[in-house]
Amino acid sequence: MEQFFKTLTELIKQSKYILIETHANPDFDGLGSAIALQQFINKIGVENYIILNKRDLNESLKKAFSLLDKKNIKYQIISKTEALKNIDRTLLIVLDTHKKQMLECPQTIDKCNNIVVCDHHIKSKDNIKNTSISYINSNMSSTVEIITNYLRFVNFKVNEIIATFLLVGLEVDTNTFKLKTTDKTYETAAYLTKLGADSILKQELLKQSKEYYLKKQKLIEKSFMLNKNTAVCIFDENIYEKRDLAIVAEELLQFENVEASYAIGYVNKNIIGISARSIGTVDVETIMTKLGGGGHINEAAAQLDGLTLKEAFENLKKVLE
Repeated sequence: MEQFFKTLTELIKQSKYILIETHANPDFDGLGSAIALQQFINKIGVENYIILNKRDLNESLKKAFSLLDKKNIKYQIISKTEALKNIDRTLLIVLDTHKKQMLECPQTIDKCNNIVVCDHHIKSKDNIKNTSISYINSNMSSTVEIITNYLRFVNFKVNEIIATFLLVGLEVDTNTFKLKTTDKTYETAAYLTKLGADSILKQELLKQSKEYYLKKQKLIEKSFMLNKNTAVCIFDENIYEKRDLAIVAEELLQFENVEASYAIGYVNKNIIGISARSIGTVDVETIMTKLGGGGHINEAAAQLDGLTLKEAFENLKKVLE
């Protein structure tokens, strides 16, 4: 990781123009990391932008950007159309995904010759190939954990507001420290708290609407037992964040007799995500690996391109048989 940090710093300092990009339907892990990294690049003095359409943000992230505006905290965003106009001789930094089709603007990968990828998801066969450097480590809890470590490496401290955004991203991706959490994850949380991350603001940003809560409960109500120890929840046709699938799969484990659980739903227009959880008696990593994903024995995931929800479920059933 240290070598990645050194090379990334060199690339940033050598660049005249940088674009930062995360996955479509962004969350606090990807976008919080992007905002924090942008603050460092601003200090270096390199022109840079985050590729983003603010209209597509969820309510929590809209609150975050309103707060940045209210506090006069500088950030720069650019539309997909404008980003593609200025792609020549650009350093493109991709955060929180390593798949072209998951990006806010996938066309950037074809047009840019200097690409950095930084991600914590399970490495897929269809990862972005033409990178200058890449750091993909599924043992890390989140992209926030990687970027926070990077900012510590370069001795750059974010302000209290952005530290809070990072802490939110950390909590969201670990489902409040229930998933993929190590001593290093807690160290990251402690460091962000030391920087001034605000627990009250964090709670405010994480608040969900009554409508969202009830919608999630309705999805859980639709879940069913596939066999004596396996629960499945198939979402509706709407697009959800990956964390929604993870949260539902995690909650299904709380039910009596459930040893493994699977939540299936769209995470992009053409991509279905499957989030798998186990109490440890079922190896969900092996199951998700057979579907092109991976993970760990008690938590894993896969993404299936171009299938319907029914087809994705049938694929899962075949693997489980």
